Amino acid sequence: MKIIILGAGNIGSTLGSKWANKGHEVVFGVRDPQAEKVQALLAKMGQGTTAVSISTAAANADVVVFAIPGSAMAATAAQLGSQLNGKILIDTTNNVGQPVMGSLDVLRQAAPDSPIFRAFCTLGWENFAVPVIDGMQVDLFYCGDGGGEQTAVDNLITDIGLRPVYVGGVETADLLDALTRLWFIMAFQKGYGRHLAFKMIGD
Repeated sequence: MKIIILGAGNIGSTLGSKWANKGHEVVFGVRDPQAEKVQALLAKMGQGTTAVSISTAAANADVVVFAIPGSAMAATAAQLGSQLNGKILIDTTNNVGQPVMGSLDVLRQAAPDSPIFRAFCTLGWENFAVPVIDGMQVDLFYCGDGGGEQTAVDNLITDIGLRPVYVGGVETADLLDALTRLWFIMAFQKGYGRHLAFKMIGD
């Protein structure tokens, strides 16, 4: 798949590296494709990975992953406009301290006919880089529109090395917000550190 990752920070770069290693075509959409940090990332990832301006990033994508600050979501979605139509859209952002942490409403308004998902938001990026803790595969809880596109998102999560756990439609995003808040509390206030995850088990 051709995956556009908006943002090249810890989350975007970690996901991009994993997906590129699995054979996906990865393009980073960034403010300055020639920035030293971006060029260093591309050099590390090798041939086949590129960076373009955010303004044109989503035109030919299969999947668009938003790995930018939550505060930038509305402006970025408006800037991309019709480029988002027909793409699988994945919101990884967290508006920390806000009642609603994600930006699914922003994406729905910008691209009402596109399937939208909220994923990669309940854990620190360290769990994407090393998705195993004490010999156990890390679970990634996510939500979204379902359908055939859910299978594609499942596969992308699996390609990171995580076990996908689908919670439900976009109306369940508040459950992910609660899980994310719990992760922040346990990782920082309780001192367990960032390489921390929650596991679903059952018969």
